[in-house]
Amino acid sequence: CAWEVYSPLTATASTSGDVYAVLDRELASDGSSAEECWATLQRHTGGSSDLSVNYRLTCPDLRVGTLDSLLALSDDLVKVNSASEQVVEKVRRQFLELETQSGREHGVDQSTTTDARNTDGGLTVDGESVERFLTTFEWDEAKHPARRALKETVEKLSERVARIEEEFKLKCGQMTMTKNQLNSLLRKQGTGVNARDLGDIINADDLIQTENLTTLIVSVPKLRVNEWNESYETLSQFVVPRSSKVVHTDGDSVLHTVVLFRRVVDAFITAAREKVGSTAKEYSHDPEAFQEAKTQRAEVERELAERRESLVEWCQISYGEAFSLWMHVCMVRIFVESILRYGLPPDFQAVLMRPNLKQSTKLRKVLNQEFGKDASSHWDDSGAEEKTAGAGLEDLYSYVSLTIKV
Repeated sequence: CAWEVYSPLTATASTSGDVYAVLDRELASDGSSAEECWATLQRHTGGSSDLSVNYRLTCPDLRVGTLDSLLALSDDLVKVNSASEQVVEKVRRQFLELETQSGREHGVDQSTTTDARNTDGGLTVDGESVERFLTTFEWDEAKHPARRALKETVEKLSERVARIEEEFKLKCGQMTMTKNQLNSLLRKQGTGVNARDLGDIINADDLIQTENLTTLIVSVPKLRVNEWNESYETLSQFVVPRSSKVVHTDGDSVLHTVVLFRRVVDAFITAAREKVGSTAKEYSHDPEAFQEAKTQRAEVERELAERRESLVEWCQISYGEAFSLWMHVCMVRIFVESILRYGLPPDFQAVLMRPNLKQSTKLRKVLNQEFGKDASSHWDDSGAEEKTAGAGLEDLYSYVSLTIKV
């Protein structure tokens, strides 16, 4: 989704993937009012022009401080903005991944959720959709007083974003650890006779265990069952005739039992592997151990489900908070960059724009023509993308431009 903000002395944003902020002091110095800036923007980009859908934003009258402090803060804001954006995207991706997994487990047709996976999946910000929050954004004066020093405001925003990221890593790490524990237990239920726990397949009645005799469990490929039946009695000495029985069929293999003398177990296992391509092992039936393992698996599965539910709820809450923090960082950045470029007093109209992505090149050209008339040729937008090769685009426009992807 991209959002853009443009206007002389303006900020712009868009929900189709990009957000731009435009701040141009020249219009105000020429006597243009905020209303005239807005009317010009609407006339050339909105309505029948179909270049963008525009929304007015209110930028608070933040405490300016010294020029040196703003220069230092400008560099910090680039890092804080990037960190905030990354946290928002991490939480969003994790939430959508959990929702997709839940859909698979409940048999939901994944083809019907493609659009949801490519958007916010129902995530909200302060109880509103992301688009609604963006288009009606208001500075939270209670949490971030406008008259507080900008450096302190940015530090508090950065600290809260960092705490959200720490909580995210902790919760994801806990769930991953539980998932690995469950996978380790489930591997014992794999198809390989040596890897799986056979307690749910083999009964005590299937086994013969005496001082001299023992029962082996043999996994025979389905395609070689006839070969097994014809040859197992001759794979080694002292195999009890007609002792092989089928106890379970699973996938591409069939589990058999076979009774033989203990003294030839090793020789039989080797011969079964080399001559019939089968895997054999001794098995000791322990109902109590099996029940204990089953209980442990159930407990880990319950713990994983609880951790997953907890992470989903956390993502739903923290996404909104992280996104709100990010938008406040963006507004501070727009304010600071406008002061550094155009000087004092701060006099601009912030605008959020949702551009028509098919007309993005034309939109940039129109903005440059209308709001860059008095700008130096250094800020000529033409060919900006080619010059920058995708880096630092916002520094080459004749207006301050900030991009937000949501």
